[in-house]
Formats: sequence, C-alpha cells, structure tokens
Amino acid sequence: MTEPAKDFWARADRDLLDRWPKDASGAPETAARLDIQWELDSRADLTVSFLESCGIPAFLNGSLGKVLGGFAAQGMEIWVPASRLEEAKELLDTPVELPERD
Repeated sequence: MTEPAKDFWARADRDLLDRWPKDASGAPETAARLDIQWELDSRADLTVSFLESCGIPAFLNGSLGKVLGGFAAQGMEIWVPASRLEEAKELLDTPVELPERD
C-alpha cells in the first residue's frame, strides 16, 4: 500500500503534517496566507520560528528569483492553519517591549 501524496506545503518539514490541525475527517486543515516577507534578511525564517515557538505551525512558500539571485526576490509567503490565522496576526502585531538599560 502506498502513502497518499502530501500537500506541497507539508514537504518542507516532514513533521509539519503531524503538527498541522486536522478536520473532523482527519484531513489537514486548510492553510491561510498570513504574510509575505523578504528572505534576504532572514525575516521570513525568523517569523516562522517565532510562530512555531508559540505553538502555531507555519511554513514558507515561494521561490521567485531564487534561481537567479539565490533568494526569493519577490518575498516568501508565510502560511498558517486557517483556524490560527487571527492569533498569528495578533502575535505579529504585538509590540516588543525591550528591557531598559542602566
């Protein structure tokens, strides 16, 4: 018996599909695009790591410009489960409070 093909977004991280929320039938929940961020400054990777650390599974998609420039010149799309989209937006919109220096 062969394993069914996984969706494109689950290929980047082999454990992502295990962490991704499932619907009542056990199928992976629909992904929703959260944002488009630049890859050159690692911002997109940092955002995905931050979301994952907050318990929100996330993945990057996009490769425009990678072949010629080595990075996605048009930015990388960040995707999260549709049910966690608003929570992810709130996390990214929360201002960071830095400690005061002496």
